Amino acid sequence: MTNFETPQPFRGANRAQGYIEDAGVVSAHDIPPAVPQMGDNANNALASPAEQRLAQFRADPAVDAPPVEATVPAVTSAPAVEVPAAEPEAPRPQGVPNVDLRMTRREASETSRHGWRGMLRNMGLTIKPSAGEIRASELGRARSLIRLSQWQRSVGILVANPKGGVGKTPLSLAIGGCFATIRGGGAVVVEVSDDPGALSVRAEGRAPVGVAELLRDLDEIRGAGHLAGYVSQQTSYAAVIGTVGDREALTGADVHRLTHKLDEFYPVRVMDTGNQPSSSAFHGALEYTDVLVIPVLDALDALQGAMQLLRHLHQLGGHAQHLAQTAIVVRTHDGRPEDAEVSRVVAELIEQSGIQSVYHVPVDRHIAERTALSYGQLAPATTDAITRLTAGIVDQLNTELRKA
Repeated sequence: MTNFETPQPFRGANRAQGYIEDAGVVSAHDIPPAVPQMGDNANNALASPAEQRLAQFRADPAVDAPPVEATVPAVTSAPAVEVPAAEPEAPRPQGVPNVDLRMTRREASETSRHGWRGMLRNMGLTIKPSAGEIRASELGRARSLIRLSQWQRSVGILVANPKGGVGKTPLSLAIGGCFATIRGGGAVVVEVSDDPGALSVRAEGRAPVGVAELLRDLDEIRGAGHLAGYVSQQTSYAAVIGTVGDREALTGADVHRLTHKLDEFYPVRVMDTGNQPSSSAFHGALEYTDVLVIPVLDALDALQGAMQLLRHLHQLGGHAQHLAQTAIVVRTHDGRPEDAEVSRVVAELIEQSGIQSVYHVPVDRHIAERTALSYGQLAPATTDAITRLTAGIVDQLNTELRKA
């Protein structure tokens, strides 16, 4: 009969009889489960990428701590130590997120990975960031601030200077275009000047109707699709509502009705004004303004208009005076010769007026053409400057709404 019919003990079985496992040896039950990896489904409880990204911009001390890597404990005879359960995190307060451009957080590492600097970094050597890398990091933080900031109501930005020709309309289009490009829409640029302005001329496309027709049909607007018939849609995803043809002078009541309706559909409203700060339309726009932006050329007449506006707002007091105290000045450049002494006087008077936030927008050939302005055709240096300006506006918005 073969071995299959008469089972025989395997070799060494006799030596194994009576063997008792040493108590000091860890059994299979003592081996901890494997650490969950990124591809695991059952044990992987990592936060979503969006939550991880938002956590980088929250002012939470826990975010500043370095991540703790989970490792498999070594198999030894020492008794297992029970790890206490982590205390549940306290609920975060609702409201405007504490997103600050001045924070040291970065949306992503924008350092060089190529060339000799990248080679040294890949070897683990610490290198001081180059000027280009610092600028790229600052722009990344600015874009993150613009995109991630949220508010519990629509916000209004007023671009104003009584002096004509200082760039109010192109600056309004650029700010609205920056908001819409980075946030994926949700921004409208609307004309609130008492008399017809050039907003519809400088915008891309040309809607058959505009501000006057929208005011006429305002009570019949029931949805975003209906409202879209009154706007000029830009390639930046911003919406523009200007004047088509002739119209009656806008009043404060007209501006109130416009803003109430537009705020139902757009979280960001940029208002392009005229040249008369004492008009009813301008005063109506002030009531729905959170941040005032004043464009100024390096010219005495443009500076005089800005100082006139600030004095007028201080005389009004209340909310208008607060807008003057927190205004953002944008020193624009249109390519015309600039006197160094005049530029110095402009800087001194802006400082003496108490303005804390001043930005520069360089000369741009596309803006100087005085044709339809397309945000995507602006020079890279211009879009970088507009991005920094818009981030400064958002920072001011966050500050104002936190106070409220």
